[in-house]
Amino acid sequence: MAKNIIPLSTVDWYGRAVSVVFLMGCPFRCPYCQNHALLEMGQLTAEPADLGEIESEIKKNSLLISGVVFTGGEAFHQLDALQHLAEFTHKQGLLVGVETNGYYTKRIRQMIDAHLVDMICMDVKAPLNRDEYLHICGIDAAAHVKDSLKLCNLCKENKIDFEVRTTVFPDLIGSPQEIQSIATEVRELAGDVRYIIQQGIPEHAWKKLSPRLFTRDELMALARNAKPAISDVRIRTKEFGEERVK
Repeated sequence: MAKNIIPLSTVDWYGRAVSVVFLMGCPFRCPYCQNHALLEMGQLTAEPADLGEIESEIKKNSLLISGVVFTGGEAFHQLDALQHLAEFTHKQGLLVGVETNGYYTKRIRQMIDAHLVDMICMDVKAPLNRDEYLHICGIDAAAHVKDSLKLCNLCKENKIDFEVRTTVFPDLIGSPQEIQSIATEVRELAGDVRYIIQQGIPEHAWKKLSPRLFTRDELMALARNAKPAISDVRIRTKEFGEERVK
């Protein structure tokens, strides 16, 4: 099996069984990156995808799944490989989902215009201002993410599912004010989209973080700060999976 593929997952696309493909390379340097096992010497590299190996795995799993989710790193960092694999996935009769940090707006638009994606999950990591993004990601990316969120209307026109996610850690990101700020800006830029607040798992982080994680009840309370702006707010925890906030 290819090192950068999970053959079968039921948690990466709600309600679907999918394969997950990890494409290396990313412009961000988030301390809580969960996929550092795929990195070399602590750095996110631009290692090219082994297309033949990945195609073989997708084809092998095609009878067990209804789609493939491409993630990273940052999936759009390897645009040529992503487009090639998305085309291949569609030819197998499978749906294509892409998880992205929103940095590569033009590349995301290319995939939408080419009808190569069926679902986009955009990871909004912090309130959308320069200082907050510098603190979490190590680069000034807030303007890029804002532009990518505006593509939601184009997704609706093309019947592409679109959701926004934020991963929270008690000592890094996840105050009520931060969640309210993110939700308000997401509503202004993308409309009333599905918004998921994910429980960050510190033990898997790239850098050393506090071992404490938000409990389910804490996440529920935190997520309610997004409800005035967004109608469909959900939390996702290791113990209980995805739950809609009332």
